[in-house]
This record gives sequence, structure tokens and C-alpha cells, in this order.
Amino acid sequence: MTRIPLHRRDFVKITAAASGAAAVGVASAPAAHAGEAATSGTGKGTAFLHGVASGDPLPDGVVIWTRVTPEPGCRPGSRRGPSSLVFWEVAADPDFHRPVRVGIAATGPDRDHTVQVDVRGLRPATTYHYRFRTLHDRSPVGRTRTAPASRQDVAGLRFGIASCVSYGNGYFAGYRHLARRGDLDAIIHLGDYIYEFASKAGHPGSTDVRPMEPLGECRTLADYRARHGQYRTDPDLQAMHAAAPIVATWDDHEQAGDAWSGGARDHDPATEGTWAERSKAAKQAYFEWLPVREDVRGSTQRRLAFGTLLDLTMLDLRSFRSQQVDPTDNAGLDDPGRTLTGRPQMSWLKSGLARGNATWNLIGSSVMAAPWRLPTGQANPPVTINADQWDGYRADQNELFTHLRDHDRRNTVFLTGDLHSSWAGEVPAPGGGAPVAAQFVVSSVTSTPFGSLFPGGAGAQIIAAILAMNPHLRWGEAESNGVGILDVTKARVQMDWYKVADRAKPDSAVTHLKSFALDGATKRVVPATTPV
Repeated sequence: MTRIPLHRRDFVKITAAASGAAAVGVASAPAAHAGEAATSGTGKGTAFLHGVASGDPLPDGVVIWTRVTPEPGCRPGSRRGPSSLVFWEVAADPDFHRPVRVGIAATGPDRDHTVQVDVRGLRPATTYHYRFRTLHDRSPVGRTRTAPASRQDVAGLRFGIASCVSYGNGYFAGYRHLARRGDLDAIIHLGDYIYEFASKAGHPGSTDVRPMEPLGECRTLADYRARHGQYRTDPDLQAMHAAAPIVATWDDHEQAGDAWSGGARDHDPATEGTWAERSKAAKQAYFEWLPVREDVRGSTQRRLAFGTLLDLTMLDLRSFRSQQVDPTDNAGLDDPGRTLTGRPQMSWLKSGLARGNATWNLIGSSVMAAPWRLPTGQANPPVTINADQWDGYRADQNELFTHLRDHDRRNTVFLTGDLHSSWAGEVPAPGGGAPVAAQFVVSSVTSTPFGSLFPGGAGAQIIAAILAMNPHLRWGEAESNGVGILDVTKARVQMDWYKVADRAKPDSAVTHLKSFALDGATKRVVPATTPV
């Protein structure tokens, strides 16, 4: 994180408040403020209005996060307020009687008063609790968990799956479901963590349940910071982050709609400035506000290992891609000079898949990998594709699927959001034969499901038509918001879809919708009778 110069007297004050704790390493936990119990409840004052979070678990470490509001008026994006020191602590118990790591971090307006600490020296496959303190306040307590050791034999792991979250379009009941489960090792977020839209300017069917901050479209660093800050005031989002570490990648709306390496459909350089400046601002805010390691500069591309059970690869499918082409432009779709991943990321992906020895390979792909032919409702042409996903970059799609086929990597599961709908199926091999992977798509947390836009049951008819055109897909549903639960054992990978009854209600019910599993023996996607 950014190093911020501070006066020696400030350092002495907060060090004293931390009861003599060393700046790094193991030390005694600081005593609670007079009259306070060291509980896992919320902070006592107003310094930690945006909660806490953790992410990117490793066998020996995890990133922990918070934001400090040092004085009234220091709103996200305001660039107001003094620099400050924040004491952090990680413990083996929620009451912090058994501290294992403590330290002090500096923050200030240059990083929007956010704090991000990559804590190391932890034990593998272990649950920890963490919190932050200033001189006068303490944060809520978060729960996190490290990954298993590289050679550790793991019986099972469980993940929450989420995508496509419009603040203005509804409440985060899906996040509340993930927070309350208490059985998740981590939460995999597949993109569109925020939306850059102006209030009342979202997707068709947007319900405008809550006004956005800022009211206009996000274009500047201050705008993106303010939008992230608004999201982080939501109690269900805060609870989700406090319950488990997150592993996130971005899609387009963290920047602008249909983003590519040199621009976006929803960016007009004539009126909105250069894409380079807007993209830089959006990415800076993202890395400030989310506990994500920047393994590749300016990218969310990275890989995390969870013992011998699974490798989790998170792709960045916006930073390096070529511009989208019209779905009727077959020459453009097949052009080997166009890329979705970028050549370095594709080489890195294939190399990791070829070398990996884990039982399962999970790939976080913000856009759908499996072919997805769509009806046009017309006689000519009767079929089209979504050129923003892998179908729009056939050379990359064929290269990756051929690699999976040739290396017999049928233990691969693509996890995707983006489509505001739910899908389960397989990825067909180039030229036919056994499928090379499974494809699970989770619906949106709040963004309008595309099937609900069609009146009179037409959404269900469209789903039936899509399934008929894509026999490798086993199931689809496009009228519900929701989240997923991914349960991984040596024998199978099961996805449970959960639906939100009404995104416009803060207390909406969340119920089981459907379950499918990739069987480890047959390498086929089959229905599962009960959720985990």
C-alpha cells in the first residue's frame, strides 16, 4: 500500500494505544478500551463505516481490508481528511485472547483512506479473526480462512458464487444468504461487483430501488471511489465480507459497459475524455476498495491453490481483449489476430492447466466460455451469438478447448456470471468427442434477469429455444436473481443455485432453485437431487 509520511508523535500515540504492540510480527493483543468488551460486534464509533473484508487466501496468508473515516466529511472520493495510522490484529479466536499477528498500517486521502494488509505467517487451512483500531474506535470483527497447504489432502471445500450487483436495482439478499451460511471457505466473485451507471440509467427493466452515489455515471477517480464507498455501506454486503474471504475478478461494469483494452461501448472519448485515464481511475479505485492481490500489474489475473483438491484460476477478460465485432462478421469472429485473453495470459493459462496436479481446475471466467447460440426470432439469420463472450473470439476459444482436449483436462469447471441467468452444462470438444469441461453460470445478485424482460411467459420459451440450440447445456433459468454455492469433493463438483424472491425487499426470502454436479468418474454434468 502507499507509504504516507506521518509525524513521529502520531506513531508513538497509536503504538501506545496498541499496548506496546510491535509494528509487525507477533505481540500481545491490545487491551479493549475501558468499559468495552472485546466482542465480534460492530465498531463503537464512526471511523469504520465501511466494514471489513479479507481476500485471496494463501496457505500462509490472507489480505485484510478496511476503510477509515478520520473525521466527518471524509466521504469516499472527497480527497479530504488527514493521514492516519491504523492498528490491525489477527487472532485465533473471535475474542482476541490468542493473537497471532498484529501491526500498524498508514493510510490517507491518496488511497481514499483505505487500508489493505497482506498478512503472512499464518497456518494453512485455519480460521482466523481480524479487526482494526484507531486511537478512538475499533472496527467490526471479520472471519477469514487460509487455504490448505500445497500438498495437503483435502476432503472438501465450499464456496459462495456471485456476480452482477447493481446497487440501484435492489437489495443484496443473496449476499445475506452467503453471510449467514457459516460453511464457506471463500466467496468467488465473477465480476460486475459495482455498476458505473447513473441513477435511473441501468439495464432495461431496472427498478431504481435505491439512488446511486454519485447520481451521474462514474467517469473519474472520485466517481468510482464514491460508488465503491456506497456499496460498502450496505449491511448485507458488509456481512458477507466479514464472514469469509473473497476471491474476485472484474468484468466490464467496474469500468464501463462492454469494455475492451482500448475503450468501451459505453465510453465516448469526445465527451468523456480518454479511455486510458478512465480505465486507470476505475482500476485504481477497484484495487483500493477490494482485498485483491495485483499479481499482474493493472490486472486481476492470478491463480490460487487449495491443497491437492483444486486450483482456482481467475482470468482478466477485459484488460487485454481486442474490440468486439458484430456477431454477423464471421471473418472477424475467426480472426486469429483478435484475442479475448491476450497472448501472455493465454500462455499462462495453458501452462498452468498442463502442469497442474490438482483433482479439479476451477476457472473464474467473467464471460461464458461454452458456446451459446441464440435465437433471433427471424428467419434470416435464425441464430446469433453474444460476441462479448468467448464466442466472439473463436480463435482463443478453439485454442483453449483444444488444449483441454489434448491434455485430457476434463476435470475443468468454468464459473461465469455476466448473463443475468443461470446455466449448467458441458463444454464440447472441438471436432466432437467427450466434453472438455463443465460450465456453470450464476445469475445476477440484483441486475435484471434477462428472461423477466419478456412478457407472457416468453422468457421460458426463449430458454427452451436456447437449450434446443445448445444440446451441451443441460439446464437454464433466466427469471430469478440469486447466488450459488459450489461444493467440491474428490468425487464431484456440485453447484447449487439459490433464488431471491424479490430483490426490491431488503428481507426477501432466498430459496433453493436447482442443483447440478460434474461427476468425477463420468466427467458429465448430471442433476443433483439435494443441495449441500
